[in-house]
Order: sequence, then C-alpha cells, then structure tokens
Amino acid sequence: MSVQESDERLAVENAPPRNPGAPELPAEHALLGLLSLSSGTAHGYHLARQFRRDQPLGEVIRLESAMLYKHLKKLARLGWITMTTEDQAPRPPRQICHLTSAGTEELHRWLAEPVARTREIRLEFLVKLYFAMHLAPDLALHLATEQQTVMEQLADSLAEQRAALHVPSDASPGDDLFFQDLVLDLRQRQTHAAAEWLGQTVTTLQSVQAPGTSVAT
Repeated sequence: MSVQESDERLAVENAPPRNPGAPELPAEHALLGLLSLSSGTAHGYHLARQFRRDQPLGEVIRLESAMLYKHLKKLARLGWITMTTEDQAPRPPRQICHLTSAGTEELHRWLAEPVARTREIRLEFLVKLYFAMHLAPDLALHLATEQQTVMEQLADSLAEQRAALHVPSDASPGDDLFFQDLVLDLRQRQTHAAAEWLGQTVTTLQSVQAPGTSVAT
C-alpha cells in the first residue's frame, strides 16, 4: 500500500459523521470537481487560480485564498481529500491535495442532484453544470433536464400559492395580502424564466451530443 493510499484509508476511517445541519457549500464541491479534472491531484495555487475572474469558473463563483484553504481543511476532515506537503527549497513547501475515493463518490452524488430553489440556479446549479459538462456530457444533459422539471413543478406550486391567497380585487398596497401576492408573482416569474432557460440549455446540449453537430462560438 502506498503512502497516499494509506493516508486515504485513514482519512475515510477518521472522518466525522456528516452533519445535516451544516451542509457543504458549492465552493467545496467545486474544489472536488477541480481535483477530479486534475486527475485527482493538484496544489493549492493551481486550485486558487481557477477561481479568478479571468477563468470560466470564476465567472460563477469567486474564492479568496484564505477561504480556499479553510474549505480544503474541511474536505480533509470529511475524508474527501488528503493533503501532503512538497519540498521546494529554498521556497516554503507547498501543499498538495489528493482526491479520495470517498471524495469522488460525493462529487458524483452532488452532480446528479438538481437544486431545490430558484435562487440556487445562479450559483450552485451553474457550478454543477460546469463540472458535469467537463466530466460527463451525458450527466450534464440529465442534470439540466431534471432541473427543468424541478423548476416547472416549483412554478406550478407558486401559482397554487398565489391562487390560495384570495387577494381581494380592492386590495391596497398597505394590505399584507397585496404584498404577499407581489412576492409570489416575482418568484413565479423568476422560476418561469429559469425553466425557460433550462429548456433552451437542454436543447443545446442535445444538439451538441448529436453526431456531426456543434455549437458555434
């Protein structure tokens, strides 16, 4: 057994149980995804560079170096990565991150699940889609299709909630029902827009996967 394999086994065995009250953040799964794209191993500077504004992932999520290393330590505690040091004298040693089998399993679980709320489309879903497109195009299509279904169901639920308010026709801006209806109207419109965009995304992904087709850039 290699040193890395031994470290990985110990990381999994010593990992604390997951706390449902403290869910992992999109940035933490993004780090798992970056490690997967780097064949499972990368140093901290390489990971940090992917979150810069001039990088594709940086258009969606930004992560400062201090927070990056905080997230890496958490991932190590969970047993999803291990960390080693590499001597580069006379400069300080640098940290090398290694994706564990448990980390790979967690990444695949996370990528397969659509987000539950419309506000999560802008960040978490786009991060999922980025890695799904790089790691498994078929998964990207499945994810976008499932997400469209979730948004359509949510839009229907919001419509039912609005109808259940029974806002009087003579309601004034000072009435609570009037305000609640405005809020639900906004959420419903945002959700419809997200579902429409997802439908277009599904069509685009389907066309790219079809033989002899491509997306113009």
